Amino acid sequence: MLQASLPIAPRAPAAAPSVLRAAVLMLACALCVGAFFRNQIANGFTLLLGDRHDAVIALSILEHWRNVLAGAAEWSRTGYFHPVPDTLGYNDGYFLFGLVYAAIRAAGADPFLGGELTNVALRAVGFLAMHGACRRVLGLPFGWSLLGAALFTLSNNLFIRASHAQLFSIGFLPALALLLHEAGSALFARRRAALLGWGAGFVLLFAALLMTGFYMAWYFLFLAGATFLAWLAIAGDPPRRALVAALRAQPAPLGALAALAAVANLPFLLLYLPKAAETGMHPWEMALQHAPTPLDVLHVGEANVLFGWLVALLNDAFRPGFPAWSERMTGLTPVLLLLFAASLVWLWRGAGGGVDPSRRAWLQALAVATLTTWALTLRFGDATGWWLVWSAVPGARATRVVARYQLVLVIPVVCLATVALAAWARRMPAALTAALVGALLLEQANDYAPLFLDRPLELARLRSVPPPPAECRAFWVSAARAESRFGEAVEDPYNHNTEAMLVASVLRLPTVNGISTFNPPGWPASWPGQPGYEAEVEAWASAHGLTGLCALDLRAMAWRLP
Repeated sequence: MLQASLPIAPRAPAAAPSVLRAAVLMLACALCVGAFFRNQIANGFTLLLGDRHDAVIALSILEHWRNVLAGAAEWSRTGYFHPVPDTLGYNDGYFLFGLVYAAIRAAGADPFLGGELTNVALRAVGFLAMHGACRRVLGLPFGWSLLGAALFTLSNNLFIRASHAQLFSIGFLPALALLLHEAGSALFARRRAALLGWGAGFVLLFAALLMTGFYMAWYFLFLAGATFLAWLAIAGDPPRRALVAALRAQPAPLGALAALAAVANLPFLLLYLPKAAETGMHPWEMALQHAPTPLDVLHVGEANVLFGWLVALLNDAFRPGFPAWSERMTGLTPVLLLLFAASLVWLWRGAGGGVDPSRRAWLQALAVATLTTWALTLRFGDATGWWLVWSAVPGARATRVVARYQLVLVIPVVCLATVALAAWARRMPAALTAALVGALLLEQANDYAPLFLDRPLELARLRSVPPPPAECRAFWVSAARAESRFGEAVEDPYNHNTEAMLVASVLRLPTVNGISTFNPPGWPASWPGQPGYEAEVEAWASAHGLTGLCALDLRAMAWRLP
């Protein structure tokens, strides 16, 4: 027995580093995610990201997916805009969010806490995915991969734009990059099983992301496509010939992946293409309004801990009166930008900084794609290269806030800066390296947090809605709340519609009310108390042949029968 056990003994120390690294990885993930949600942790999750408009719309869709998984709803028809079909297509689908949310709700969380914990989970997914991408795609050592994941997770611009829950879908982009890289490596190596496995993972995750948050899926494809084109121009003839040969050698797995992509994306296309044709998507004027200017490249918000003063100074000097909390507040932090700029010089110097030639070509292609696509978004007066993208690239007209592309650009900027810093650190004094790492992390801190959703207040209101009468088949809101917790408008189309959407999802009783990125034809655009509002509701009910339509008074929390 003793002799038989001897060969096993040396393996124990070998496993220890893996266990230790896993522990460090999870601890770093917890610390970064905890830092991102530090305000909610401090307030006991009483004040949450978002507001009772957009955040509640998102919650109603998350609750919709919970109903779908319970067999209580059709996947494409939400509880609002009743009885219009395929109403999910008027907004982001939140599919992957909904799966996480349903599990959290099943564990006992209320809708508001469930929504915030979903955000927490998705930031953790982003950290782990970015760490994996840094390790496998960039070939970075463990410690430097932790830094890349930390910078991505703590990124200043997502933190101050976190009131829009759909933006948390950015956490899936590093995972997509990792899957695509592994599929590409398998393609070149002629490993058919691996190509099918990694390729199928990419296809399925991308299809799920399309049904979750269109912005991030489209921006990923935009940047990835530009990177591939840049690589074709940079790589030279041997790599290009190798790609063509690899493609020709594996028609069967590539054909299978193409077929899988067609099937996996069919629900998205059937849902969203008719709605895009119906609504026309966003007009050019809206895209132009939300395109970033050169100043917005540095617009990290006036409450940024290190550089808020610089933003305030630039705004006062070059655009006095500019709204401090504009949608274009998506800039990247200065130290990170400087390191990114230095990494570009390093990438193109003679020896390539010791980077493997094949990886260097892809890094250079990523750098070119980043700079080119970034430049296309920038607005100079009323002129911007985004007009070319908006006019010619399918899906571009669905991206209203062009400045949000800068949230995505954090990924290549962090990747290139971290690769360069890791190479330089071998020759730099440890104190200088530590100072740079500290500055990179600290400059992500911002004192502004968009916490405008009062969980105790909203949960109490939701729970005070009495069960509907048995005669009710659907409802409309006859009176809306009159109070405002954070100065939100109460005399506007959002006030009653968003609350009705969440009530409809939780009670599983559809409502004719609702409001979304796009709204269906004939939508009652007025609000309770306005002349003509009830007539609009009656016209809607008549046009759709509705019966059993009850009224819900959201002031008295009382129902009125048809």
